[in-house]
Amino acid sequence: MKKNRLLFLIFGYIFIAFALNAEISVISPLAGTWANKQMLIIETSAGTGDYYYYSIDGSDPQTFGFAYDGPVLLDVTGNVKVQIAKIKKDGSTELKSLEYTVIPDTAENSDYKGFISIFYDSGILNYSSGSRIQIPNNLYYSLGLPPDSFIPGQIINLASYNVLTRYVPCTIYDSFRNVKWRFIIRTFPQSAGSAVYREVPFTITDWETVTFTDPNLIYKIDSELWYLPSEPRTLDRTKSHMIFWQPLEHQSENPVEFFVLPPKPKVTKKTFDDGSVRFKVYGDESYTLSVFSEESGTYQEQFLSLGADVFYGDKISEKINIGIFSNSVYQGNVSAKIEIDKKPPVQPSVSASARAFYSRDSVRVDVTSEKGTDLYIALSQPYSIKKTSVLYTADNETLQNIPVGEFRKTKTNSFTVKWNPRGSGATYYKLQAYSKSGNNMSLVSEYSIIIDQSSYYFDVNADNSIAEGTALHPFTDFKQCHELLTSVRSVNLRLKGEMYIDKAYSFQSSLQIINDGNASIVFAPEGCLESKGGTIDVSNCRISKIAGGDIKTIVPVFKLENSVCNIKNCEISADFAKNGAVIDSYNSILTVSDIVASVNSVSYASFITSVKSRIKLTSSVAAVSADTAAVVSASEGTFEAMNNSLSVTGRSGRIAELFGVRSKITGNKFRGTFTDYESVKTPIFAGKDTVLYQADNENLGF
Repeated sequence: MKKNRLLFLIFGYIFIAFALNAEISVISPLAGTWANKQMLIIETSAGTGDYYYYSIDGSDPQTFGFAYDGPVLLDVTGNVKVQIAKIKKDGSTELKSLEYTVIPDTAENSDYKGFISIFYDSGILNYSSGSRIQIPNNLYYSLGLPPDSFIPGQIINLASYNVLTRYVPCTIYDSFRNVKWRFIIRTFPQSAGSAVYREVPFTITDWETVTFTDPNLIYKIDSELWYLPSEPRTLDRTKSHMIFWQPLEHQSENPVEFFVLPPKPKVTKKTFDDGSVRFKVYGDESYTLSVFSEESGTYQEQFLSLGADVFYGDKISEKINIGIFSNSVYQGNVSAKIEIDKKPPVQPSVSASARAFYSRDSVRVDVTSEKGTDLYIALSQPYSIKKTSVLYTADNETLQNIPVGEFRKTKTNSFTVKWNPRGSGATYYKLQAYSKSGNNMSLVSEYSIIIDQSSYYFDVNADNSIAEGTALHPFTDFKQCHELLTSVRSVNLRLKGEMYIDKAYSFQSSLQIINDGNASIVFAPEGCLESKGGTIDVSNCRISKIAGGDIKTIVPVFKLENSVCNIKNCEISADFAKNGAVIDSYNSILTVSDIVASVNSVSYASFITSVKSRIKLTSSVAAVSADTAAVVSASEGTFEAMNNSLSVTGRSGRIAELFGVRSKITGNKFRGTFTDYESVKTPIFAGKDTVLYQADNENLGF
């Protein structure tokens, strides 16, 4: 087989990460899952006598593989195992193995399909300096080798004066679909340089040393006599010289040729604002510049000036050898350093002690940037969340609009903050961070969390063995909730499905029940929520009471003592074996609105019974059925009813029985259906010391 090699200019990408790990340096492919077929590019060196072979099915590359002649598209998909063998000049062998996966994706239904198609089939994009590559702004890109530093899609380009020929790996990332493509951008000068080299019978080394190479010629320098030199000459290159030559056998008709050796020029370097550089010889326009290639051992094309640039998102740091030619004849060289850094640092990494967006405990947040970069941090003020009925997510618009403070540089490349609960409510915290290297700034990392010691979750279908009240591991039994109510001051319980109350549970804390999906509270005959000095807040739930058992006393659904209770937009169905009341209130505040209630019992039933309480009933429908029925039975306190539809059915009954109560009853519809109409005179009974104001009520059946 013929010797294989890949010819690179000195500017070819330097892949230090691979060189440190293995002598076989691979530019492409990399381990990972890609949406397109991958190029195989091995960094080789000319003149070493090394041979390369590869296989793409995991087999022995020397026996069953292919000779590597240069960049090649690996036409395979699925799980790929590439084996590479390097046969050295001394006969020894080195092996390298790498694995990756290709799951083809042409982005068929995306708005960026056209961009993907540019490189999809070939795995490479040939680029001329000065032109533009438009990466769609709904994609991210990263140039070079890992670690990736992704940048939102934008127009990238090289300056038109760039002459670097490089293989630049580019990774394209659709974060929404979690798909990555990887291809190679091969850069070229905008126009080809001169490849013409004039043949002269001498060579120049170290600028000053002239070696005469043709023994069949005689030479003279400037005004000296003709002679046949046997040793190199050292010339003063601070001034111009003329070198003449003609055939050794002197004849008058022999042509005399000459070359003007100009003074050693000064190569200037101009650095532009964007970091790109340009080398040029000023003065004599006969000068051209070229770059020495270590890979080929020669100088490449000649240019009037040498420009170097990288795409935004890339960087280069190399020492180069610039050859200087005059009228296409090599004069000498100068070394120069090219350092262009347009690669933003990797986004700072953020790790937190919390497992989810909500936490009950204090949260520790650690932020770290790459070594050698500066870290900048900005924090929001703690934001108190008032609307506990809403389950927030990190991308909630209200939370996103909460500003962070001024970015401040940290002393090191790491930062730690601890956020603590604030009272019994929910508090939102936000942190933003970016890293900076020189003038390059990374994308901003953001972390936010709600610390809430009050929000808990209930789902009867969850795993009872790991129930802890979190969104991931909800409570499954109200007994677990009751244990919580005895230890904390406030509980916001997000209820999914049915919650069964099997007995009377007493508590002194604040309980808010929020519908988190088809919420239903079922009370057994003995079931009751009894608040003593606490709060009960229930909304958007179905509430039912099951009749049964030999219960001699009334067991209400809600029993209030020195408490506050709010019931809104609920459906209530309560059945009692003999006597019953849905709400029994003592010295409490009760607000009921937008509910539909049905209460049934054999002997006596009421929707609300109260003593020394403040009752407000609005925009609700309540129907009570029993031998003796009353929607509200109140003693002392206040009672206000507006815009309700209330009815009683039985032998006798009233909409309200009021004893020493200050009341306002307006805009309601009352209906009574009785078997003993003689005992019923009016829907509202006002006992002693009752102050009653009525207006715009409709009565039917009284």
